[in-house]
Order: sequence, then C-alpha cells, then structure tokens
Amino acid sequence: MRRNAFRKIEDAPGAFGGQVPRNVDVSEIYSATIELFCERGFSGTTTREIADRAGVNEVTLFRRFGSKAGLIEAAIGDTLSDVSFGKMLPGEDVKADLLEIVRKYLETYRKHSGLALTLFAQVPQHPELRTVTPFLLRNLQGVARTLAQHQSNGGLKPGDPVSFAVALIAPLAVMGFMKEMGLGTGHEGLDVEKYVQTYLQGHGPNTGS
Repeated sequence: MRRNAFRKIEDAPGAFGGQVPRNVDVSEIYSATIELFCERGFSGTTTREIADRAGVNEVTLFRRFGSKAGLIEAAIGDTLSDVSFGKMLPGEDVKADLLEIVRKYLETYRKHSGLALTLFAQVPQHPELRTVTPFLLRNLQGVARTLAQHQSNGGLKPGDPVSFAVALIAPLAVMGFMKEMGLGTGHEGLDVEKYVQTYLQGHGPNTGS
C-alpha cells in the first residue's frame, strides 16, 4: 500500500448531487490521474474525467491542486516517491546490492511501465511536466548513494557515482521502452546475475579507467 493511501481530503460541498460531503481518499484521485495520463497523455487528460473516475467533484481537484498540471505533478510525485530501488541502504556485499537494485528496478518497471513510457514521450512536449524531473532524479541519486558507499569501501572503482548509476539503470530502461514500442523482448529472459556480473567487469575495483 502506498505511503499516502490514508491521507484524506474533504470533498466540496454539494458534490454527488447534493449528498452530504464525505472524506475522499487522495490515493483514488492519484490512481485515476495516472491511469488517464497514461491512456491519453497530458493534453488528452481532463480534470472532469479524473474527477468522474475518482468519484469526486471537479471543484475538489482545483481547490486541492490548483490546476491539471499541479494534480498530475502531485500524482506522479506520489507514485515515484514510493519506488524501492532508490531507497536501498548499502550493505557489505556490492554484488548483492547490485542484484537487489536491479531486481527492485525491474519490479518497479513492471508496475509502472506505462507511466515511464508516457513520461518519456510527454515531458519534452509539455513544459508543465518538467517539474516531475526531480522525482525521477531522486531515485537515480538514491542508487548513486549506494554505489558511492561501495566505491569508498573499494567494491567499485572510483568515478562519478551518478554516472555509475546511469550505467546500471539506463540499459534496463531502454530494454523496457523498446518492448513497449514493439521492438525486442524487453526484460523477458534477462539473466540478472549475468547482467550484474557484466556491470562489475566494467565498474569493479580491478577494472581499467
């Protein structure tokens, strides 16, 4: 369950045909927002449809989030803040940590592949969506912190930990995007052990610069 699943907002008076106002689970609003955003993109998503799908009054959305862009940003931020691969604490075994990062990334991608592909396509087209970039970077920086710890312990060679994180995650992202576009098999059949071993051959402590 997402960490914000129990946050409540009060629905606008007069909603639901004059029924008594009720508390609304904001996770329902976020879920409806992400679903519609992935189905129709930024331009095709409307606050009226989000409100209908979430079962709330449209006025509630504007009162709470200010605009469609503000709502979509909040929903994406909530979703991306809950991913696990960027929250790992480093252990003593670099290979074990790399395996865990990759497995958690694949789990996250399976759960949110539609959102990842939609952001990839939509952010360059809509300046309003560029505010979600820090949420994407935050998870990458979390991976970088784990890798930096292993660099300091001698488990990985010296270098920019963010670049090391990109080298670990980016090929996995590309595999997923290619499959979504009908090119390749994506992560199906990926040997995670072999993938990590190949990464260590290029980034381990005994490899060249």
